[in-house]
Amino acid sequence: MMTGNGAGEMFQDPAFLEELRKAAQASGKTPEKAQEYARKCLHEIEATPKDSWFRPAVKLARFIYTRSYERELDINREALEELRELSKDHLLLFLWSHKSHMDSFVFLLSLYENNFRPLPLIFAGINMNFLGFGSLARRVGAIFLRRTFHEDPIYKLVFRTYIDYLIRNKLPLSWSIEGTRSRTGKLSPPKLGILNWVVESCEKEQVEKVLLVPVSIAFDRIAEIDDYVSIQRGEPKRKESLGWFFNYIFGMQQPYGKVYVRFAKPLALGEATTLSQDMSSGEAQDRSIVTRMGFEVCSRIEQITPIKSADVLAMVLLGANGRALTAAEIHAQAGDIAALVKARGLPAASGFSLADEEQVSGAVLALQGSGLVRCFDKANTPVYYIPRGKRLAAAYYRNTITHYFLSAALAEIGLASCALGIDAPGAQLLERNVLSLRDLYKFEFFYKPTGEFLREVQLEAEERYPNWTSGDNSLQKLLREQPPRFGHAILRSITESYLIMAVALLELGEQPVHDQKKFIARLMAQGQQMLLRRTISCESSVSQDLFATGLRLAQHLHLLGPNATLLPAREAFAERVVTALSSINLLQRSYDAAWFSQLSAGKVSNLLGP
Repeated sequence: MMTGNGAGEMFQDPAFLEELRKAAQASGKTPEKAQEYARKCLHEIEATPKDSWFRPAVKLARFIYTRSYERELDINREALEELRELSKDHLLLFLWSHKSHMDSFVFLLSLYENNFRPLPLIFAGINMNFLGFGSLARRVGAIFLRRTFHEDPIYKLVFRTYIDYLIRNKLPLSWSIEGTRSRTGKLSPPKLGILNWVVESCEKEQVEKVLLVPVSIAFDRIAEIDDYVSIQRGEPKRKESLGWFFNYIFGMQQPYGKVYVRFAKPLALGEATTLSQDMSSGEAQDRSIVTRMGFEVCSRIEQITPIKSADVLAMVLLGANGRALTAAEIHAQAGDIAALVKARGLPAASGFSLADEEQVSGAVLALQGSGLVRCFDKANTPVYYIPRGKRLAAAYYRNTITHYFLSAALAEIGLASCALGIDAPGAQLLERNVLSLRDLYKFEFFYKPTGEFLREVQLEAEERYPNWTSGDNSLQKLLREQPPRFGHAILRSITESYLIMAVALLELGEQPVHDQKKFIARLMAQGQQMLLRRTISCESSVSQDLFATGLRLAQHLHLLGPNATLLPAREAFAERVVTALSSINLLQRSYDAAWFSQLSAGKVSNLLGP
């Protein structure tokens, strides 16, 4: 195992010292002060792993996560064995999803407990370098990195030189591809800074056999879910410290289930040159090889993330849009999705089964224990619902699996748009509709290449609504007879968050948005008002994280200004959002008619008499 002594050799390297002299001039420091500051930067950054520290660190890590999670990590060990063989003549770079503070602990444990050596060094945010934890983390391989340092040429030089040193010595590395924890459950867009620098170092040091290893880390339940909900509602993030760390550890007292670590098929450095240019429509068509590799890593992480019972139940209950469901209704809908998971061979968590009412009841009971679901049992038939204040948390779990059903969701909304339009429904109209929707949601998801994406959409539409183009039945009638499953359940919250933004932008008229942070605060207030006025119905639409992504779209569409066509552009955007939401509302009405028809006005009137 490498110690921290080797990296200090950079201060004897004439090339580095010459670059440091230039950086000193750029930062206004004397050569002596620059070298003193550079040594301080290296000390702050550098990992100093020692074998003797791993055993106590492993005991601490196991103590932390087993307070709430099952001791045995659920790992796809066959993939890990393949990586063990590849590591013999390849440099491995592990890029993992970031859902919890537990991620780095369980990731390293998944390797350590399976005798995978050498363990990778792990990039970590400088916020975790607090008293009592930072020194321990550094001794088990943590490389602490400042969040921003673009205006610090000396720090930047030291960091890049350190990466060159790591790559030259072919030391395996790992970091979160998202850069920060996902607070919505969806995989965030890749942060490419470290990947860019590592790729440049591999080229510079002529290290060719390099593999990017996508890693999905998933949890039955998230220990930090209350914090995530608070931050989405606009409350400040708690600052990491030793006191915070102890509160975090000893606050974990409830059973949270299993932790899943999944290693995906690795991606060779440079392999992404063969990937489609439109893998994600949220990026420019001429994006760099590193960007494309980043998106491919994220796509592979998504495709190995296991589907869990709580995720499916959250989707079903949120799809009811505030209505309570009976156990039979939950079973029918969840069982339908579970059958789809099995038929398509989608990755499911070990023990995932919603095949009968007893299994569904057990899964619902677990959600009741967590407070995510409540039961009303004072009438003849008990009903279950997600209470107000818990729908953002429920949306988190739903969002971890929405990518598996995205094509089906867009197919349903596209069909609803066909039903609401004046043009005759057909395959070409459906394609136009879903391409418009994909463009609207371009910053929300990772998309497959256009041809493959459209084929999936057409297959989803035909499978759920056979012969929908025949003209024998109206689309609206078909939607009522075979209720939608995904469009209204997955995309309502995002679309309503866009509606909030569209209304706020129209209220500004031709005024530009100068301060996005203040504008998000305005959106939070606007969203609360629209909820109270029932202009929108989805509590999880009012989310700082959804608004932040929405503003990326607004920036892309030149809606923030200033420009000469600001108001018409905002009006056009509002119209697109209203069209999408109208289609989602049609799906919701079709769903309601299918599942709650016994409460329809006509039947109730007949029961009550004239």
